[in-house]
Amino acid sequence: MKAYYTSGTVGDAYIILCKVYSVAKKEKILCRHYTKYESLRPIIKDIYSLIPSIGVEFINERSSDVELIGAFHYQGKEREKNRYNLEPEYYPEFELGNINHFNLPKSYVTLQIKSGTHGENSQSLSMDIIKKILDDSKLPVVIIGEKTIDLPPGNFSMLDLRGNTTIKEVINIIKNSKHYYGLPGFLSFVAVSHKIMSDVHITFPKHINAMKARTEAVKEWREFLIKR
Repeated sequence: MKAYYTSGTVGDAYIILCKVYSVAKKEKILCRHYTKYESLRPIIKDIYSLIPSIGVEFINERSSDVELIGAFHYQGKEREKNRYNLEPEYYPEFELGNINHFNLPKSYVTLQIKSGTHGENSQSLSMDIIKKILDDSKLPVVIIGEKTIDLPPGNFSMLDLRGNTTIKEVINIIKNSKHYYGLPGFLSFVAVSHKIMSDVHITFPKHINAMKARTEAVKEWREFLIKR
């Protein structure tokens, strides 16, 4: 069984999944994953399990071997390519199951208010932006992700599913939406990798370079990005 040393948080794991996708669709592989956030291990495991042939082993220290990184453009890109010779799949397909129990509107857009499940990378849309998206949308808005704040008052056409979806369900909801509004991170990667036009709001300066190394780094994702 082929083994890969991997590292990072939730969004990183999804990009790594895209990198190993073609191999994992043919044979069983093992990802030996390092993250300093132990609380994220269950979510990261769920992301890798989108392809059943991927096994996960969490390690407590980073490997001295070449790691697969959750980015498409970075300093060690050539070392990674020479070590593993992987061709990413930018539009992966998964067995996601049924989402009929949510009684979703026939046509809808998705909105993610908060991104980042760990301290320093946690980010949220401002109340003004949330209200504008809800006010301006011509389609019902399905709100996804974590439930951390109250919604602005108003008579909006929306369905609040925050905190009520599995990884497979939220991917399926985004995949079947007409548009995604949100923040840099895992769910924005899901959106562009399923060819969903995405308004992504940058709230921290450090996320500018993070976007350049990920969503903006490859034309297959960049063409579905509207950077705010």
